[in-house]
Amino acid sequence: MAEDYRTPDRRNQPAKRRVRPPQDSLPAAESPAAPIHAPKSRRLRLPRSWLFWGGATVIVFSGLGILSATALLRLPNLPDCPAVFWPTASASLRLYCAQLAAERRTPKDLLRAISLVDALPQDHPLRPEINHNIQQWSTEMLALGEESFQAGDLKEAIATAKKIPKDSSVYQQVEPKIGAWEAVWSKAEGIYQQAEGELKEQNLRQAFQTATQLLGIGNQFWENTKYRELNDLITTTRLDSNKIDKAKGLSDQGGLTNLVAAIKLIEEIQPESYLFSRAQDLISKFGRAMLDLADAALDRRDYDQALKITGQIPDKAKLQNEIRDFNMIAEAHSQAWSGTVPGLEAAIVAVQRIKRDRPLYGKAQLLISLWQAEIQDVAVLDRAKQLAQPGAAGDLSAAIAAAQRIPYGNPLRQQAEKSIQQWQAQIETAEDQPYLDRAEQMASSGNLQAAISEASRISPGRSLYNQAGQRIDEWTSQIQRSQDQPQLDRARQLASSGDLAGAIRVAQQIGTGRALASEAETEVERWSEQLQQTQDQPRLVQARQLARQGNREAAIRLAEQIGSDRALYQEAQAEIQTWRGQNQGEDQLTQAYNAARIGSPAMLATAIDMANQVPDDNSARAEADRMVDQWSYQLLRLAQAQADFNLTDAIGIANQIPANSAAYDAAQRELQAWHQRR
Repeated sequence: MAEDYRTPDRRNQPAKRRVRPPQDSLPAAESPAAPIHAPKSRRLRLPRSWLFWGGATVIVFSGLGILSATALLRLPNLPDCPAVFWPTASASLRLYCAQLAAERRTPKDLLRAISLVDALPQDHPLRPEINHNIQQWSTEMLALGEESFQAGDLKEAIATAKKIPKDSSVYQQVEPKIGAWEAVWSKAEGIYQQAEGELKEQNLRQAFQTATQLLGIGNQFWENTKYRELNDLITTTRLDSNKIDKAKGLSDQGGLTNLVAAIKLIEEIQPESYLFSRAQDLISKFGRAMLDLADAALDRRDYDQALKITGQIPDKAKLQNEIRDFNMIAEAHSQAWSGTVPGLEAAIVAVQRIKRDRPLYGKAQLLISLWQAEIQDVAVLDRAKQLAQPGAAGDLSAAIAAAQRIPYGNPLRQQAEKSIQQWQAQIETAEDQPYLDRAEQMASSGNLQAAISEASRISPGRSLYNQAGQRIDEWTSQIQRSQDQPQLDRARQLASSGDLAGAIRVAQQIGTGRALASEAETEVERWSEQLQQTQDQPRLVQARQLARQGNREAAIRLAEQIGSDRALYQEAQAEIQTWRGQNQGEDQLTQAYNAARIGSPAMLATAIDMANQVPDDNSARAEADRMVDQWSYQLLRLAQAQADFNLTDAIGIANQIPANSAAYDAAQRELQAWHQRR
């Protein structure tokens, strides 16, 4: 197929020296017309007017100019390279067409250009230029291979490089260049695969660090396109990982709502995600957890809730077969719960539709066995109930023996146990009621101790044991009250007469756990508080007198003698805190006086700060306020005296006057005036 070299793409191509089209391809120049001589016999007579000859001269020269311009502007016809018959083409034509082909700058055209000129003999006069062009075109082919490599097409790059003629000096660079390309490509692929593996393991930090190794790999395709692709994958994987973690958190909380929300979150992960497979596994896991919830609802005999749960398990959980079998089993359970033979038989027929190849076939067969046994046990339990109807002890014992034949694990066992407990309670009541009746008679006659002994014959675990224990407690309390009431009354008499210590000793003789123990303890606490107040009040009164006399330290030492377990302890501690605060306020005011005596602005400001630290509830607060005003006026006078010499220092002194002082407003007016003077 002939190539078209007539319209090469010369954009962004370096200027190249092109061989001029061969002269033998240009059209031959037209021969000038031969001169025409008129016959001597008919010579024209030319006019001799100068106007005629002047006009003729202008016309002749104008025509010659036009003809000359036309000849100069007319381009020679260029050769049609695709139509050239190359075996007879000249060297200059081959070189010209080769240069046209090379300007297209494709591996195919460059190779075509090389083949056109390389066919000329080695001793051809144009061989130096030909060899130079072959070298240049081979170099361009290697550069094209590099461009393909950088663009991400390793196969095309290698194919381009291998097309370079072996006799070209550039060919010796081909194998090393291909080796370098393949090494870079292999290393980049290894880095990419490593990052992918780390993404699948959700090791996002390491995946990002691995991806950054592509930035200096030496290939623009891997450094840009593939690196951005990896970054996008890392971002997507991070988002998907967060969804998985949140879904697992919801699943761990349990409950239908959380599991449904977890599945919806996982379903947002797209198939192209590295975590898609894991997400699908989690959907199956969460779906199975929902199936377990449905099974638990069925165990509670909540048929509607069980079907509601299975109806929300998504198809992506791939549990359709299990759900279908479960729903059939749930329907069968709802029939078996009637506890009747027809209901059990209908349940058996329902689960028999679950075939051997179904996932819940084993469970269906187990239920069939249980329900068949239950049908037999229904008759056993009905027989036991018939035996118990007369109500005699022997009849009840026979009913219990019959009901105990129903094995554990049978659904009717729970109902049988309930009936057995009821019948056993009837037997025990019949056996123990005489003991309780005799005890009641003894208690009515006043013999409480005998009544307690008789009721105690009812053993723990018997049906009347709790009732008997309640009556024993009541009778015991009556006995204890009759024994301890005189002692509590005597203690109260002692307290009324003022002997609080004696009253406490008598009341404390009523032991813990006795009927009147709580009442006695309350009285002891009240009398103890009264006794402590009587003992400690004089000490606290004396401490207050010492404080009023100014001897707060002695007052504090005296009040501290009242222990933490005494009734007046809190009151004494409040007084101690007050006295200590007063001491502290006076100490602060004393320190302020000492600082103010120096009289410097800095020490006056320090004295003001100390005085302001005296608490508001302290007795020294009024004196502190008075001294703050006095020292503030001193600062103001010092500032005014300094203003005549140094406004900056005066402003600094006046700024130390506090807002709570009487001199503050005057100081602010002075400051405003001084600022305007600066």
